[in-house]
Amino acid sequence: MQTHQNEQEDRFPELQALSSQPQSEDCQEQSSNLIRPQKPLNPLTASKSHRQLHKELRMTHKRVSQEGRTELQRALEKRKWEQRMKASREQEEAKKNRSPLHQELLKRHQRLDKLESSKAQQQDEPEFLRVKERLRRTAVLDTGEEKAC
Repeated sequence: MQTHQNEQEDRFPELQALSSQPQSEDCQEQSSNLIRPQKPLNPLTASKSHRQLHKELRMTHKRVSQEGRTELQRALEKRKWEQRMKASREQEEAKKNRSPLHQELLKRHQRLDKLESSKAQQQDEPEFLRVKERLRRTAVLDTGEEKAC
């Protein structure tokens, strides 16, 4: 009710001027007999549960606006980070635990992959270029044999 009176005084400066003047007793009686309009209470905002919920929402919004991310986003980022760390740890352990045989097999596999890729590149070349390359090789081998004799 106090706030309602303050709002009225802000809206109507004439009322404020009248209230600041000393009033006589009969004026005070008349003003006390007057029915002043009051804003009806909103049952939703008056309920305790609604106020608590609104307070929680304000605090959550304040926290999110300060941090820039929601709790769900933070949880997802943390999960992704943990998965990446776990995968990198597993890779490091796998590298450490490789036996010499396993390492040699990997080298051999890499070498075979390189050969296959070079074969695929040669397959893409026209046939006359491949024939020309073979002729060069045979010519180089023939000259090498003549010099050896």
